[in-house]
Amino acid sequence: MAKDEGIGETSWLSIIGKSLAFLCLDRARERDPEKFGDVLNKVDFLRGLGLAEKDAAEAAGTSIQSVRVLRRHHGRKRAKSGKAKKTSRR
Repeated sequence: MAKDEGIGETSWLSIIGKSLAFLCLDRARERDPEKFGDVLNKVDFLRGLGLAEKDAAEAAGTSIQSVRVLRRHHGRKRAKSGKAKKTSRR
C-alpha cells in the first residue's frame, strides 16, 4: 500500500510542477509580450524550467510535432545567412 501512495504523490508533484511552469510562462508573457510571442520561445522557456519538450509544447498550446517542424524550419532560416559560399580560386 505504501507503493500506491508514492505513485500518487509523484503524479501530483508532476501536475503541480507543470502548473507552476505554466503560471511562470503566463507571468513572463505579461512582463515581456514581444519575447514570448513566438511558440519556440515559449517552449524553450518552459524547457528551461525543467519540463519535457512534449509537456512544454502542450503548455504552450501546440503539439510536439508542430514544435519539431518549427525547429526544423527555424534551423534552415539560420543556415541561410545571405552570404555566398567561399569558392577556392585557382
